[in-house]
Amino acid sequence: MSGKKILVIDDSTTARQLILNHLEGLKHNIIEAVDGDEGLQKALDEGDVDLIFSDINMPQMNGLEMVERLKKNPKTASIPICMLTTETGSEELMRAKSLGVSAFLVKPIKKEQILAVVNGLLAAR
Repeated sequence: MSGKKILVIDDSTTARQLILNHLEGLKHNIIEAVDGDEGLQKALDEGDVDLIFSDINMPQMNGLEMVERLKKNPKTASIPICMLTTETGSEELMRAKSLGVSAFLVKPIKKEQILAVVNGLLAAR
């Protein structure tokens, strides 16, 4: 399962670095973006992203708006998305589910959680 392309989108450098550290050693190609605008653009430009980790609350375009746009585009509609959030049981999570988000992780995120999502969502691809 090595060599998959994973897009990590979060406006927090610390949060992105934490995920990168958790993914270290898996031999995946990791791409970073700082907000929904950049994440959407990179998902479209790369063309073959296998998995997206995205924060919900970001400047410019938030994670939910980005997911909505990704799911409407045939080029990116089938990419599994894991939302990262500090929210639990909120309207945002229900909206994300209705948009087709595959998984949710509540911050702070542990390595085992990231690896479980990666293994589970990439196994199906």
